[in-house]
Amino acid sequence: MSDKMTVYICTVCRQKDEPEVRPGQQLVERLEARLTPQDREIIAVETVECLGVCTRPCTLAMAAPGKWTIVLGDFDAEKDVEDLVQSLHLYAASENGRVPKKDRPEAFRRGGVSRTPPPPK
Repeated sequence: MSDKMTVYICTVCRQKDEPEVRPGQQLVERLEARLTPQDREIIAVETVECLGVCTRPCTLAMAAPGKWTIVLGDFDAEKDVEDLVQSLHLYAASENGRVPKKDRPEAFRRGGVSRTPPPPK
């Protein structure tokens, strides 16, 4: 069974060529519309003002107690929602937050920014 996890999505970054477009906010809206009640039992969505990866909008972080935190960038708010939902489920189901590369959806594979170990116990 999957543990509860949180996806933090930056809603501040803008596209350079379209300064009014905030792809993170668009991703939040599309993700919220896509998640089922069952998804919401294990996935919490929170917005944040900055993840410090401003050159790679749309950026998000997956986090859960006792697991590595995974930061991903370059999500496409229109095309990558299904990949994101699948990625969130894989992360939640993982023992330590590290999902084998061969199992990751395309958006997860290409978007890797960083992974941070869990805090010390």
